[in-house]
Amino acid sequence: MTPNELSAARAAGLFDPEWYARRYPDVARSGLDPMRHYLRIGRPLLRDPGPGFSTRHYLALNPDVAASGRDPLIHYMRSGRAEGRSPTPRAVPPVRVDALARLTQLRGLLETGGLDHGPLAELEEMAEAKTPEIAALACEVLAVWHLGGGARRAPAEAHDWFARLERAHGLPDRLRPLALIAAAACGRTEEAARLVDGPEGSADLDLARSWLHDTPKQRVGELNAALARHGLSGCTLDGQGDTPFDRLQATPGEVVEDGPLVSVLVAAHDAERTIVPALRSVCAQGWRALEILVIDDASADETPRRVAELAAADPRIRLIRLERNRGAYAARNAGLAEARGAFVTLHDADDWMHPDRIARQARFLLREKGFAGCLSTQARLDPELRAARWTGDGRLVHENLAALMVPAELFRDHLGAWQELRASADSEAVRRLRQLFGTRAVPVLEAGPLCLQRDHGASATADPATGMSWFYYGARREYYEAQRHCHAHAPSLRYARGDSGPVPVPDLLRPGASGAREIALNSVYAGLLMLPGVDLDALVAALREEIAAGRRVGLVPLYSVGLPAGLDLSIAPELRAMIDGTRLRVLCYGERVRAEEFHVIARGHRFEPHRYLPQVHVAGQLVLSPGMAPAAV
Repeated sequence: MTPNELSAARAAGLFDPEWYARRYPDVARSGLDPMRHYLRIGRPLLRDPGPGFSTRHYLALNPDVAASGRDPLIHYMRSGRAEGRSPTPRAVPPVRVDALARLTQLRGLLETGGLDHGPLAELEEMAEAKTPEIAALACEVLAVWHLGGGARRAPAEAHDWFARLERAHGLPDRLRPLALIAAAACGRTEEAARLVDGPEGSADLDLARSWLHDTPKQRVGELNAALARHGLSGCTLDGQGDTPFDRLQATPGEVVEDGPLVSVLVAAHDAERTIVPALRSVCAQGWRALEILVIDDASADETPRRVAELAAADPRIRLIRLERNRGAYAARNAGLAEARGAFVTLHDADDWMHPDRIARQARFLLREKGFAGCLSTQARLDPELRAARWTGDGRLVHENLAALMVPAELFRDHLGAWQELRASADSEAVRRLRQLFGTRAVPVLEAGPLCLQRDHGASATADPATGMSWFYYGARREYYEAQRHCHAHAPSLRYARGDSGPVPVPDLLRPGASGAREIALNSVYAGLLMLPGVDLDALVAALREEIAAGRRVGLVPLYSVGLPAGLDLSIAPELRAMIDGTRLRVLCYGERVRAEEFHVIARGHRFEPHRYLPQVHVAGQLVLSPGMAPAAV
């Protein structure tokens, strides 16, 4: 829309600058006049230009306009009015727009889509909704986001949203732990202490209380309270190590001498600082029939020596050394090839395992028939034993995908191997099992924090490009979408060791990959890859021509607050079926690309800056980068 077009809308009574400034208080704060503010900020956010035109109503009522990407106000002025289309909800019988679906979509745009201003602004509007359920959920999304979802944490803002939620709608018990953390993180200790006194306690709340204490001994007390709720023995700090996390020790609730052998696979690379406490926790298991296979992934530090010293004292430990670094899942495949146990499970070289973990999972699989495997639950703590991560719905104790325990022969016969990647192949293996044997075939045992994951900046989970929060974005999001398609369509889900498997893998997740590596492509296309319509049809046709010509092409998903409410943010199925990871690939945040051509296909759309974009250069010019607002053609 141009200033002249907006002037025409004003002359037609559709743009009212005085009404617009009153309706949206940030206009005055911006210092912009209402017309300029609408063109630069309000229009991309789908705000109403005046009381006589409802932008979102018009898009919801006219899906052809939404699909075309045309500006709704211009469409109404040029053709919609003559066609008798309604500019406001009051002009026609009410049309039900699912506000809950829109709120869910906004959360996806904020988290996975990497948008900030638009979703946050609309969520703040929804927090004023007359429907209490919608207003409360909007407050919750905003509170959780500010506590830890964005590029920076803003605990003071999170605290304000939690406080508003509590005043207006009541604070659900499941959010009390996060509200406590938010209050403690911004220095409001008295308020944080008040939140401890909920109607019911929980392991999540116990772990959140670690934020109220200054000493590791006090934090261990809260950890022990969480463990006791699930009948698990408590911990002490009697071990040796550099941090309180390293010094954790516990005794098993029961010793099992005669159970079937369980193989524990521990992949390790340059883990000299954490491998000893990690293996100590495995050796302390009450389930005594263990073989502990430590696969050293070509470490350059003292990891092999330290494992060898432990193996000399405990013959259940066996060191397997790989000649070259191949990644954690290749190391686990090497261990699986030598595992002799009836069951196989995993443990990470920097984590701590409660001494009852193996027994609880093995007993379940021996007692309950018909399951392909099981998972246990975990909590993530920093080295000083403070709760460090949580899920989007407020859980501090949640499923541990790395704790998969499965009959070894079932894994070999039906899965074959883990896909050999830098990250995320443990969740892919669990999804394969559920695809093959049913969604309930691998249950999560709600048995408390049977594993403690160490939260530090060196893991793949914490890496900005390959990591994740409580939500997937970038490479992990693309890998997840690719899995879903492949698992539903691949003729076999049994992977050979060393084979990349049928799932197209983002470049950043391949072993040895680095963000410094430059990807050379012929063409890059960016657009609303989830939105059906003319643009998607044209893109599919263009891609077919590119692939037929033997060209290498990249895709970049873009997102917009203008998407129709309820539209899934996943890449459209007809496009997903074409992606093979080689000739046609999805480009991800953290990747560097040099291309001959670059196209943004999204007619009529204006985009706000995206957090999760790759860097794309064309003819020496940077045309796409994190934090940029892609320019549509």
